Amino acid sequence: MYRVKSCLLASLCLCASPVLALQTDREQPIHLQADRVEINEKQATSLYQGNVHLQQGSLKIDAEEVSVQMRGGKLDVIVIRGKPAILEQLPDNQNDLVRSRAEYMEYYAAQERLLLQTNAQVTQGNNLFQGDHIEYDTLNSVVKAHKDPGSDSRVHAIIQPNEKKDSKPAVDKPKP
Repeated sequence: MYRVKSCLLASLCLCASPVLALQTDREQPIHLQADRVEINEKQATSLYQGNVHLQQGSLKIDAEEVSVQMRGGKLDVIVIRGKPAILEQLPDNQNDLVRSRAEYMEYYAAQERLLLQTNAQVTQGNNLFQGDHIEYDTLNSVVKAHKDPGSDSRVHAIIQPNEKKDSKPAVDKPKP
């Protein structure tokens, strides 16, 4: 039973690692707090409810509810709910946290796909991407966003220009 509980809990932390990819996060201890925890070994599920806070390295999840489903001993689906739920992590070789917010998130491990629904927003530094529905295919590095049917809202993005790497000020040459 201890092995199953450890496996379910550890699988929870794998949800964002492929999405945001700070490699050292997987090597860090998992800290989890919730008002209630329910683990069903036969169904290979775990449910964390009530002011859920999870941290593993730079990965942080704050939500009202997090459920984890395993299949064949491997992580299958993670569902995160909140008003809003927040998932953040520092990517490898980056200085700015990636922060995802939505009332509902699903992570499909086999496809490495993160879905954000209802007031979805992803920010990194000054870049912003928001809409009713955002899908991030991490395997193929593809982001799709759209409004919900019947919604008056539109997809909104703010993308900052890349900084020039060779932005040295011009130096006047001395006159002969």
